[in-house]
Amino acid sequence: MTMTMTILYMRKTHLYVSLLLHFFHYSYSQKTCPNCGSLEVPYPLSINPDCGNPDYSIRCDPHSQKLYLDTLNGSSYVVLRVMASFRRMVVQPSPWLPGTCVTQDMPISEGLWLNQTLPFNVTSSNTIFLFNCSPRLLISPLNCTPSSLCHKYLHSSGHVDPKRELQCASGLDPCCTFVAGGMPSAYKIRLHNSGCRAFRSILHLNAEKPANEWEEGLEIQWSPPPEPHCRSQSDCSGASTCSTSAALKKSRRFSTRARLAKAREDILKSNNGGKPAKMFCLKEIKKATNGFSKDRILGRGGFGEVYKGELCDGTIVAVKSAKVGNVKSTEQVLNEVEILSQVNHRNLVKILGCCVEAEQPLMIYEYISNGTLHDHLHGKYSTFLDWKTRLKIASQTAEALAYLHSAAYPPIYHRDVKSTNILLDKEFNVKVSDFGLSRLACPGLSHLSTCAQGTLGYLDPEYFRSYQLTDKSDVYSFGVVLLELLTSQKAVDFSRDEDSVNLVVYVIQRANNGSGTEVVDRRLLGEVEPLTQVMTCMNSFLELALACLREKKAERPCMKDVVQHLHCLSEIVDQEEPSN
Repeated sequence: MTMTMTILYMRKTHLYVSLLLHFFHYSYSQKTCPNCGSLEVPYPLSINPDCGNPDYSIRCDPHSQKLYLDTLNGSSYVVLRVMASFRRMVVQPSPWLPGTCVTQDMPISEGLWLNQTLPFNVTSSNTIFLFNCSPRLLISPLNCTPSSLCHKYLHSSGHVDPKRELQCASGLDPCCTFVAGGMPSAYKIRLHNSGCRAFRSILHLNAEKPANEWEEGLEIQWSPPPEPHCRSQSDCSGASTCSTSAALKKSRRFSTRARLAKAREDILKSNNGGKPAKMFCLKEIKKATNGFSKDRILGRGGFGEVYKGELCDGTIVAVKSAKVGNVKSTEQVLNEVEILSQVNHRNLVKILGCCVEAEQPLMIYEYISNGTLHDHLHGKYSTFLDWKTRLKIASQTAEALAYLHSAAYPPIYHRDVKSTNILLDKEFNVKVSDFGLSRLACPGLSHLSTCAQGTLGYLDPEYFRSYQLTDKSDVYSFGVVLLELLTSQKAVDFSRDEDSVNLVVYVIQRANNGSGTEVVDRRLLGEVEPLTQVMTCMNSFLELALACLREKKAERPCMKDVVQHLHCLSEIVDQEEPSN
């Protein structure tokens, strides 16, 4: 070995040893809490102010030496085990109130509520069983047969005594129900006197195994803590708490990216029985979009950008990205991948796969060449949509939503139905898109309690007031789209008169004054006489739109009924054409 090679070898060895020592030193500069009984408390979990990270606070009871996760509104849950390498812990669901089918957390906190400003959330590995549900839930499709998973748990798991089993699933109340999996970031399991009064959770449920082999427990995960920063020169010596050297930063960045990609992949693979999305590598997507070139951008939204791309086999695709550094848009893209991986309908945009390696996740789906309904109605394209084409678009959109509400299991609420999310191909066939805000319904529950989200002009006012998301919220938004098709006007347009800015308010006022037909785009009539069947069809179309827009959601039709109504109108137009 030459002298030069020897020196290089020694330098590399010295650097390697230095890095190891730095890692060793860095790990010990973060003070880990002592054990609580037999359970280790790994960093960053904290049981007192002198150890761990205070944002990751849990509680060690000094008398019982048991570890507890304290949640909002006064409930606490015993920690059964901690899996530091996965950043997860399993807690025990709340005990039963004596002699009842009610858990202790129902009267105290109305179920489990986690603080969304802290790093803990409920993982999608849990299958939640809900019991002692209110009779009002009978309006929802519940599986009450003895073969249902819920009854299998009650009868055969060995966790529920026979007397409580009867209280939980018989009598005047409807049977129990369950929710498989969960959203990537779930923060609550709600109980209520007018809903369900108890819950239990099974980890990684395998329905093929006997119920007595199911593991009971609720899995909670925590996000990694942010890397500390130097505040002064003294922080960078001795028991340092500042960030490590640039050699280490690069290594940790790649390690963090790999862990993040793995976590995203795990989220997507844990969906409710849908086929997992194909995973594309980042290099392939960069090549397909010419390095995410600006001239490939098809559109922008609150989530991020959509790029046009061409895969190696010549397939033209659309690549949707989340905003860099925006956690909410990242969650929306992952949510959209999870939703679309579970559905298959000719009028829903088809997902081809996703890429989780990048700083922001990427979604790859079929390219739809003819823009959006909004583009065609409001001036981007010179093509004018005739009445028959508009009826076709309305019918196909309704069919897609009816499929989500009635054929998908669990049902899916789109939550952002609008003309910009209705894509059109060359034959003007519909592809409903953008499922970033969509939610899987809870089987057995009449609604989901969520913060109201949607788009100005399309948002269901009752959902906005009550935070109760149902299929009828999509029906309302679809009613606004029907008005756009009928009037060729935007849902909200501040260039219109003050009383006409909101299209729904404007049309309802005209309809109440008996002049509803005046809102119809006159170009749709052409040379048609006002007394023909086409004009009658348009009046019926307007009545359907107004029915979808009724103030009370219970008075709105379901999407199945909307589909039937639109099919009847299409038949009228088809019969009229030969005579013309």
